[in-house]
Parts: sequence; C-alpha cells; structure tokens
Amino acid sequence: MDLRETLASGRVLLLDGAMGTELAKVKPGLQGNLSANLTHPVQVASIHAKYLRAGSQGITTNTFQLSALTPEQERQQVDLDRMNKTGVALARNVARDDYYVLGGLGPTGRLFGLDACMTDDAVRAAYLAQARSLTASGAVDGLIIETMTSLREALLALDACREVTDKPVIVSMSYYTMNRDIRTMNGETAAECAQKLTEMGADSVGTNCSKFLMHEMAQVVAAMRAAVEKVPIIAQPNAGQPHGVQSTYDMSPEQFADGVEQCIKAGATVVGGCCGAGPEWMREVKKRVEKM
Repeated sequence: MDLRETLASGRVLLLDGAMGTELAKVKPGLQGNLSANLTHPVQVASIHAKYLRAGSQGITTNTFQLSALTPEQERQQVDLDRMNKTGVALARNVARDDYYVLGGLGPTGRLFGLDACMTDDAVRAAYLAQARSLTASGAVDGLIIETMTSLREALLALDACREVTDKPVIVSMSYYTMNRDIRTMNGETAAECAQKLTEMGADSVGTNCSKFLMHEMAQVVAAMRAAVEKVPIIAQPNAGQPHGVQSTYDMSPEQFADGVEQCIKAGATVVGGCCGAGPEWMREVKKRVEKM
C-alpha cells in the first residue's frame, strides 16, 4: 500500500477518530497521560483495533502531545523518544501490513510572543526530534500534524517533518471564527493556511477539532478546496461541542456521519473524527461512504 498514491487517487480515505476521549472512557486521568503507551499498552492497542474493525483504513499513533515543548511534557517529564517509538510500535502491531499508520504530532500548546521558549529554532527542534522518533523504525506510512492553531507553528512543524522523511505529511488546522472569513485563533485565513502549507510541501491539508457546527466545518473544507484545487483535503470534526466539566460530546453517530458527508461533498477526500468521535462514529461514516 502506498499512502501517496491513495491520497492522489481521489477516493475517500477513512482514518480513525479520537484517542484521548476514548482513553478517558477506559480510566479517568488516562487522557493526557504521556506514559499511556507504556503503562496501558493493551488499552491503547485495543482502541486502535476497534477503529480498524469499525472500518477505518488508517490509524494515528497515540503521540499527539509527545513533543518537548508541550506543557504536559514539562510537568510529567517522560522519555519522549521511547514513548513516541512505543506509540508507533503499538499502532503497527495492530495494523500489520493491512492498514495505514500515521505518526501523529500535535501543537505545543504555547503562544509565540507570550512564552520565552517559543522561538522558531526551539519549535522546529522540538518537532524535528519527534519526527525522527516517529520515523526511526520505518513503520509509519506518513505523518500527520493536527489541531494547529498557528500557521507559523504549523509551517515549522512541516519543515521539520520534511527534513526527516519523504513520506506523505498531512497538516490539519483548527479554526475558531467565521467572522471576517474563516480564521485560526491567530487570525490566519483558511485559504492562506492551505496555500502556504501546500507551497511548503504538505501532501494534504485540512481541518480538525474546530469550534464550528458541522455545516460550518463543510464551509471550511470548501474554502480550503477552492484555495488549493489539486491537493487532498482532510476533515476530522468533533462529535459536536463539549458540554459540562467532563467535556462530554452529544452528537450521535448518525448526526456525525451526516456532517462528514457534507464535508465530503464540499471536497474532502480524507475523513475521520476528533474529540468525542469514537469507533461507532467511524462505523457510521464507513456506511455513508459506501453508499456515496
């Protein structure tokens, strides 16, 4: 299987859904635990397997927060190289040679100009180290940089990933407002993000985890599709908006699949789910994709 060929084919590729909110269902406090790949490998592997049984064609490693600059790393002080490599091994052992495995990278959770450690060199170095760990074994089919709220940070992450691998790199942004065009928390537009990331060499660009209703997520997809006509667009929505102290998500699998279908019609060819969207949500999307 060649991920780049699949992305270029125009066929819909179904990835997995949330890992963090699924881990929270297993054990309180497990979401955000950077050592979960080592302390709870059976549970992490089980979640991967559930997505594949539900119809996902690819899974993302449980490595979202495993970079040197995340506040979680500062508090927990884990062996990042070991945890990233363990995350890859767990996912590949479940996927075998039958499904795609994407090495997952997330945002630092810090802001340029407000945090002294957020320099271009430091940010790039953090992503470079993580990308090297994720690709060291050769077991991933590509990398996915997700939930990015800063185009500057996303470009640094992409540049670092491009240094260590010639495999596909997907970059997914999070948008926070529809006012004055679709914009990230830092004010960059969806069109600007799509264009600059594509120019930097992203194999697919898109959006996940944005604070939008489903029909608005489809509008984001359409805006990015219009900006980069030939680049595969990825869409991984939340299962609605979080509610209460526990941040529960109340969108049904059927409602979620309706929204993903809108995203596909707007131009997305890579789809999956983010917060609150578990295996049953992907199962419903799979049915919808087959009908389409």
